[in-house]
Amino acid sequence: MLSFKDVREQEKSEMVGNVFTSVAKNYDVMNDLMSAGLHRLWKDRLVEELNPFPGMKHLDVAGGTGDVAFRVLDTIKHRVLRDSYEDYLQEETKIYVCDINPNMLNVGKKRALERGLGDDRSLIWVEGDAEALKFDNDSMDGYTIAFGIRNVTHIEQALAEAYR
Repeated sequence: MLSFKDVREQEKSEMVGNVFTSVAKNYDVMNDLMSAGLHRLWKDRLVEELNPFPGMKHLDVAGGTGDVAFRVLDTIKHRVLRDSYEDYLQEETKIYVCDINPNMLNVGKKRALERGLGDDRSLIWVEGDAEALKFDNDSMDGYTIAFGIRNVTHIEQALAEAYR
């Protein structure tokens, strides 16, 4: 049974951090159970709508496990194979995976290694806060946050950062 609890603003980020530290290794399994696997289809659709391209600079916030970032990279690699590899060489793709929780990032890095992407220079793992991103204005071609938006304390601040 789900329960809801009012949490003081200053306690929320610590509480969320503790939850994700404890579930990091099983996060994708947990999402499978809670969504009956639909989260995978939703993420596929998200990336389809994003329409990633070679040379893209993309920021995936609250994406520690790499789920969305791997889909973005796979889509770009398929386009490279379908189109001209020379176009890909002209522009270097950068996919920044940003998460406030280092345990989630470690899971994503491990998954990248398991997928043979450990040396892929396109994937850049960054510890950071959705409400205070450390990237220049207008420096990204794309931004995703998927389910992470539910865990930020100030959604309007995270959205302002995304827009910036």
